[in-house]
Amino acid sequence: MTIEDWRNEINTLDEELLRLLNRRARLASKIGESKMASGLSLCDHTREREVIERMCAANEGPLDDRAIVELFRAVIHESRRIQSRNAESPREQSIELDIARDHLRVAFQGAPGAFSEEAAVKLLGEQITLIPRPTFESLFQAIDDQAADCILAPIENSVAGFVHPSFDQLLDSKLFILGEVIIQVGQCLIGCPGSSFEMIRTAESHPVALEQCRRFLAANPQIKKVVAEDTAGSVARVLAGADLTRAAIAGKRASAKYGGVILREHLEDSSENYTRFFLLSPHERFAENSDQVSLVIELPHQPGALHSALEPFARRGIDLLKIEGRPVKGRPWEYCFYLELRGSANDSLVIETLDELRHGRVETRILGSYRSIS
Repeated sequence: MTIEDWRNEINTLDEELLRLLNRRARLASKIGESKMASGLSLCDHTREREVIERMCAANEGPLDDRAIVELFRAVIHESRRIQSRNAESPREQSIELDIARDHLRVAFQGAPGAFSEEAAVKLLGEQITLIPRPTFESLFQAIDDQAADCILAPIENSVAGFVHPSFDQLLDSKLFILGEVIIQVGQCLIGCPGSSFEMIRTAESHPVALEQCRRFLAANPQIKKVVAEDTAGSVARVLAGADLTRAAIAGKRASAKYGGVILREHLEDSSENYTRFFLLSPHERFAENSDQVSLVIELPHQPGALHSALEPFARRGIDLLKIEGRPVKGRPWEYCFYLELRGSANDSLVIETLDELRHGRVETRILGSYRSIS
């Protein structure tokens, strides 16, 4: 056989692979619809691990296990992206607001072009009025300043963890969670027109973005990282300075906004790089179709306090999704704990549990009861 014969055979196999991949995606979409109807999370890491392990065990080569892992991670990622896309429209519509969206002022942290701006548009549409705020402190002050009706705040990243400057502001505020949105984050090295990768000596960005790109920065020690307030603002400063040795780490939206040049793409350590945002309002609203509750508890400083606080959830079979401890300001060595649980603030079991905690002198505050999209 000739090279052309082998290429023709590969073309035939590629067409069959494409047909099978699309068939798999359609089945994954049906599973996603079933999960949404049952109030289940679209993300099932146990199932994903089982798929990859089964494929590695069945692999006969010449592809090695690393190749199988990467290939099926990509397939699973694209399937979940389709599921999330199908889920977006109805869940976005479930957020009830007192004001028409074409008059809604939404504040976000960062400069225009930031990932937070992208998340706000994804959640609420292009018709909203976007209000950039330079810091997390000013973001959470935006409603009191009458500059915004609600704010969109980043809470956690799938690679770097909780965004603590924003998270702590939420715990200290009197705002309530109306809903959430998750976006995939792709980090780029953005320079000035005329610059090249070889010329870059500094890269500035938000600390969370820098944390997401540790491998890239470690592999390029000639590039010094510079911590800044936000990603898009870093791009704006780099472009304004016109220094060909300076670059920023941010998204494509920011590069397009300020006329930057993308020198490298996909700097993030993991392709599964997502940031989760909360839509926050001064008005408490528990969504009728909520399936997730966020709350904060403050515990007495005594042995077994955390165990005693969590036991009522376990006794009633309530699924705790997250727990995060943070210091209580002004009270050294005392902590509050942020909890996320599966359910609704109107569920009888949740109500009974919170009542039991309060009777046990555990300070409890519900931050929100909303529809999850994770």
